Amino acid sequence: ADEEQGVARVVDALDEVLAVARGTGVSLHVDHLPSMTTHVMPEAVAKLEAARSEGLDVTACFYPYTFWGTYLASNRFSGDWQNRFQITYSDLQLAGSTERLTESSFRKYQQQNKLVVAYAIPQEDVNEVARLPWSMVGSDAIPESSNNNHPRGAGCFSRLLGPYVRDLQVLTLMDALAKCTIIPARRVEGRVAMMARKGRMQMGADADITVFDPATIADTSTVEDPAQMSAGVSHVLVLGKVAKGPSGVDKGVRNGRPVVGEPAPDVTESRGS
Repeated sequence: ADEEQGVARVVDALDEVLAVARGTGVSLHVDHLPSMTTHVMPEAVAKLEAARSEGLDVTACFYPYTFWGTYLASNRFSGDWQNRFQITYSDLQLAGSTERLTESSFRKYQQQNKLVVAYAIPQEDVNEVARLPWSMVGSDAIPESSNNNHPRGAGCFSRLLGPYVRDLQVLTLMDALAKCTIIPARRVEGRVAMMARKGRMQMGADADITVFDPATIADTSTVEDPAQMSAGVSHVLVLGKVAKGPSGVDKGVRNGRPVVGEPAPDVTESRGS
């Protein structure tokens, strides 16, 4: 019963945001779909597909991992989280270590608000979202001075371009590249004008370029040792300047610019009376 109630809350949350999109006409983006809709992926995708068929502007993102990560004091662990995510204490691992949790260590680390990862996402859920033509990659990260993090903070994109394309054959290289570049750029360029120069290689676009070998690109970042650069990447250019070359990262190159959007329009005025 508790598990069914948890599933119902997830589905209800999707229904709620879709109702807002229908009622207002706003665009909707569902963040981190696999970790949000754990064990109800087919129903969640069906709802989003139905909304898109109605003409709603709906998209979602994912990261190519079968575990999510957050701090133990977050609401993610409120209530009966074990039934909700169908995991137990041993499915939690202390970030930056090999330690799996027990009931006693969970309570100790929760008081300290430690960062953990939870092995709670079915592989097929990730695969299903990755194959959707309207999904894109959303890496996310929890910056800490110690560089401790979920491995997605360092290896997200190379994990998709390498293991998911080459080894698991979940999607093609070109489809994977689109999910990392042009699809997210187009998703926001209507409100963030400078994104119209991102995510594509053409005259007039910003020269933000990553040069990699499809045969060897792979993530090396792990839960135990998350701050690791990916394999198979030879060059990274930021606005035309080489920030990483074969000899390593040039920390003197700080050529990036902040991405700034335009003010939101007055929704009431735009919809009329």
